[in-house]
Amino acid sequence: MDWREAWVMTMGVEPEGPYVPPYVASLIFFFINMVVGVGLRGLTRLLVSRSVRGHVLDFLCTMEACAYFFENNFVVKYYGYTWLAVAIIAQLYVCARTFGDNIDNPVKAFHGWLIGQISLLQALIKIVVTALAGLASYRLARLIWSLDLIEDHHERFYEVTCGSDLQVTLVTGLVIEMAACLSDLWLGLQTLSSMTVLDEFVKYLNAALMIVFGLQTTGMYFNPAMATGHTLGCGGTQYWEHFAVYWIGPFLGCFLATFLDRLLHIDVVSKSPAQPPPPPPPSSSSKKKKKKE
Repeated sequence: MDWREAWVMTMGVEPEGPYVPPYVASLIFFFINMVVGVGLRGLTRLLVSRSVRGHVLDFLCTMEACAYFFENNFVVKYYGYTWLAVAIIAQLYVCARTFGDNIDNPVKAFHGWLIGQISLLQALIKIVVTALAGLASYRLARLIWSLDLIEDHHERFYEVTCGSDLQVTLVTGLVIEMAACLSDLWLGLQTLSSMTVLDEFVKYLNAALMIVFGLQTTGMYFNPAMATGHTLGCGGTQYWEHFAVYWIGPFLGCFLATFLDRLLHIDVVSKSPAQPPPPPPPSSSSKKKKKKE
């Protein structure tokens, strides 16, 4: 069922045109993607066994986060880089408030192992799960594109080939993805403001600006699962090149960010006004004097 059939069933009349405005299509895409993610995670917490629940939630979080960026390409096409940055920041706020402690990037599993939070086996399982979720994000995006909201969705739904986002040399691409992951992860480990919203905004703005300025180099993913879901097997980049740039690069960046955090860590905490010390308890001699009186 495409959007026109749904419109007729709801409104009882034919829509005025074959497509909706691009911004409406993008808002609908983002909304459906968010609702599907939140709904599936809610059902997972209710129905799935605790032993595998965390992995299922990691899968769903990664799938949702990666799917947003399929539509971001159309935001750039129709509304430019400023609105792309706005969309990314908004999506990151949504993810931060709905994902909980679950991850949406294989690099975070690697970081958890580096700092001793999880075992190597747990990290490997999370990496595999999130990689599969990256691939599944394309299926979720196609499901929403099947509504045929705009011509671009129609073309993407029926596409049979894709092109690589790697527009620089292999080594340059690896360094770019490594540096982006280093910047994003290291900044994410810092506390830059006692105001949570402001602290998040600085970090999300950093991520958005890196994507805006690096989009034409590697696609600026710094998330191996997202890169795999978007470009694995696309023409122009061989499989080993893809893994070198989009997997080895970010994992090296994660290692360097973890090391850098030990050398330079920023932790701005709110300081409450100093309270006056409580009065000392009465001495035993003063108690005796009161009794004599």
